[in-house]
Amino acid sequence: MKISPSLRRRYALAVSLTGLAFPVAASDALLTGLERTITWNHPENIFAESVLDLEFDTAVKPDTLIIKRATQAGMDYRVVFEALSVASNLPVEFDGTCIDGDRSVSGGGEVAESCFVQAGTHDFDADGLPELIIALGDGRMRLEVNVFSYHPPARPADAIRPENWGLIGHFSGQSNAVIDGQSVALPFGSQGFEQKMVFVDGRFIESAPQ
Repeated sequence: MKISPSLRRRYALAVSLTGLAFPVAASDALLTGLERTITWNHPENIFAESVLDLEFDTAVKPDTLIIKRATQAGMDYRVVFEALSVASNLPVEFDGTCIDGDRSVSGGGEVAESCFVQAGTHDFDADGLPELIIALGDGRMRLEVNVFSYHPPARPADAIRPENWGLIGHFSGQSNAVIDGQSVALPFGSQGFEQKMVFVDGRFIESAPQ
């Protein structure tokens, strides 16, 4: 997707107004333990953006993640390569009760009014190339988590190839999930149970209960 000069200036303005990613209050968090994080929670301006600055030390460098309501029904989860004036949408998969409307459209449909989005980064395998996490939930009983890995292309011309981003984790549980080191701990039920997913050799596996 090519970005026009005027749209690029608007993205730059959004970044300058947003600044660095900010801490999320516990009451507004679906996940804890993220290195950088933002939320999107039904802003009064219907198309207002939440902007997460990304820190990838790669030749073909994604600079920001922009989360906003799409012009049609649905959501945009858009990664912007500012130096190249291009952007692409992440292949987000949300299919639970926090999604309203047509799930086949951009971003899997509208986010229900009772739910919100949290995004952030965490380097699960400490390889210097952080994973990108997008979570959707109501802060209590409903939670879905998408984890993406970035596979930098060799050429700037390939910056928006779909295969640059891999959905390596799609989990469900309840808030507040905890990211710690190589793991994601997802609570469920009312008895203090949790499912722990551990990142091993490029994929998540379920850890045996202790």
